[in-house]
Amino acid sequence: MDTETTNKKVLIGKILKNIRISLGMTQEQVAELIGLAPRYISDIERDKTKGSIDTLIKLCNIYNVTPSYILKDYINAYEFNLDDTFVGFYNLNDYEKSIIRNLIHFMNQNKTK
Repeated sequence: MDTETTNKKVLIGKILKNIRISLGMTQEQVAELIGLAPRYISDIERDKTKGSIDTLIKLCNIYNVTPSYILKDYINAYEFNLDDTFVGFYNLNDYEKSIIRNLIHFMNQNKTK
């Protein structure tokens, strides 16, 4: 286990802020969608408070990202070391997603274990 990552203080505020800004949303808009005060969103983005798991899930749903994307710098698992472009997978339509899944399946068929 990587003790450096294990002991690293979790600071996700900047990531959440950058996602919110990239979506063109204000703290007020996000707060209204979640049912929290804009000040609370500000505190999360400035790492003044951690927020709850419920709040993280709500933010992920609003921002259309996975918790693994937000926490990738803090979790030592293969899944979290994937290239950031895979986050865009969730923005594809069902047909495009099936093409990607079929391509991965096809490429893995010929691999020896």
